[in-house]
Amino acid sequence: MREDFQIACEACAYRSMSVFSMLAPGDLGEITLAKHCHRYERGDSVFEMGQYPNGLYCMNVGHIKIVRYSPEGREQIIRFAGSGDALGYASLLTGQPYSITAIAVEPTSVCFIPSDLIFRYLRDKPQMSLRVMQMMSQELQGTQRRIVELARKSVRERVAEALLVLRETFGTEDDGETLNMPLTREEIADIVGTAPESLIRMLSELKSDHLIEINQRRIKVKNLKALIDVANISD
Repeated sequence: MREDFQIACEACAYRSMSVFSMLAPGDLGEITLAKHCHRYERGDSVFEMGQYPNGLYCMNVGHIKIVRYSPEGREQIIRFAGSGDALGYASLLTGQPYSITAIAVEPTSVCFIPSDLIFRYLRDKPQMSLRVMQMMSQELQGTQRRIVELARKSVRERVAEALLVLRETFGTEDDGETLNMPLTREEIADIVGTAPESLIRMLSELKSDHLIEINQRRIKVKNLKALIDVANISD
């Protein structure tokens, strides 16, 4: 269920991380007046594949999974978005419908800025245009890397890397080891690009190797260095 709220851009704790970080206070005030902010619960869609964009989404608090669907309807998690991230800019700039769906994985706050204001700032603020181009380039590089890794890495390597991504994205609990993430086994399998059964089998192997511990849905990383070695992450 979506709930409205309001926060001034000038007071946003994540302003320095956002695409609007270089804007002057007067510009931020204009965005505050124009934008609409919403809170989403886990499972709520922020936007869906096939819809046409009419603005830019800016993350405030929480996490969103960016997914694509196979012809059979299987979900593939491409990446996660967190505080300060912008969503939907590629489709907004091309005028094409979204090729992805954005779904909240926990209670999440998102601000929506109308397209006319975004295009005016992109035209009049070269620093903002450069920042958007950098974001698009980074996303393209990430997508290319993901395609290569799905082709050449084993399921064991991809599971290890997925656990490291979840650790970096969601952090850990107070013990510094237990992953503080709200995902189901099916969602983790969607990151890896494998069946849930294969994921569970591989998690059991990593547990037998004393790299992780498993307690119901909770996963604890016991040997971070060994897990990084298994993930075979290249620089």
